[in-house]
Amino acid sequence: MTFEPASAWDGDPPDHRRLLELAHDLGPIANKGDHVLLSDVASALLEAFVRHAEAERPLVLRLSTFTARLIEHGQQRVVDRLVSLVLEADLAEEPCRCAELAEEIASLMEVQIMSEEWDQSDR
Repeated sequence: MTFEPASAWDGDPPDHRRLLELAHDLGPIANKGDHVLLSDVASALLEAFVRHAEAERPLVLRLSTFTARLIEHGQQRVVDRLVSLVLEADLAEEPCRCAELAEEIASLMEVQIMSEEWDQSDR
């Protein structure tokens, strides 16, 4: 039985709080070694984060060029790490870097969201 990601992304993209919750869920799943569930949850977070970034794009484009590039670069780093985690979980090879990637994603997500919220409050 595999986990089917909830279709919570049909409406509004998830907010920062929900993205952080999903990111922090990855570590415990990775530590259990459930690669199928980890792949499903990481894929759902990837989809949610991309939708979130797309929704925020008009706000980001109103920032200075330099700041917008920093935000977009940070978003791309999160996406890249999520893709790496999904691939790593799908391969399920030893040694598995899933737990390390999951921790890195949670940290990157925290930094990214703090940056986005700071940049939005600075306007």
